[in-house]
Amino acid sequence: MDDIIKRNRETIKPRWLGLYSVESAKRKGLERPRQFLEINNDSQAISLLKEFDNIEKITLSEAIKRRRSLRDYDDAYLSFEEFSYLLWETSRVDEVRSNAVFRTIPTAGATNSMETYVFVNNVEELKTGIYLYLQKDHKLLLIKRTKEIVNEVNDSLLKQLRGAQVAFFFTTVAERIEYKYDFCAHKMIAIEAGHACQNLSLSAEAIGCGACAICAYDQEKVDRLLNVNGEDHFTVYCATVGKKK
Repeated sequence: MDDIIKRNRETIKPRWLGLYSVESAKRKGLERPRQFLEINNDSQAISLLKEFDNIEKITLSEAIKRRRSLRDYDDAYLSFEEFSYLLWETSRVDEVRSNAVFRTIPTAGATNSMETYVFVNNVEELKTGIYLYLQKDHKLLLIKRTKEIVNEVNDSLLKQLRGAQVAFFFTTVAERIEYKYDFCAHKMIAIEAGHACQNLSLSAEAIGCGACAICAYDQEKVDRLLNVNGEDHFTVYCATVGKKK
């Protein structure tokens, strides 16, 4: 166990100067990994809102002051506008260039290693199920809907769903960032997910909600739930969002 702790500590304190002497995939001239997931049926995608006339305007200071982890949710629903707003502020893409993706959150070298999946439990106009957020287009694609989906999600989150209206799952496509940053990439993957979850927490305050960041989840079950392979594409962070009582 001591060896595992020591190895994990090393992961979050990589020797940056050593990166200059490493032949990364980029330096080798290898093809850059795709910046976005390939989607075959995006014609079924649901367009989300980009204007939010009914969202309360609060200051950043107010949002920061209000932000606390919320684990007891009201039995209500999110409006489609509120839900669109959460994804817009948390995970959208603002600009894409040939070798860079610029988002609402900082991503190391604009490599965009993160994808966002959401479990919709109680949102106006949407079926209950697992959705992939198509970040470049600000759209939503239903990827899984079963009779037991609520129980499956709650089980994968170790019984921490607690009736939340939605749950966010932040995943990493690791090779996108490893391509450029090699052994330094893995610390930055975790940091990127942290940036996203903070945006989510603050945005939740503007719609009368609270969020609870979750690191304690069943890795294999969550990855299977999202239909990611758990090797080069895997979950790194989760969060529930729900209305305050």
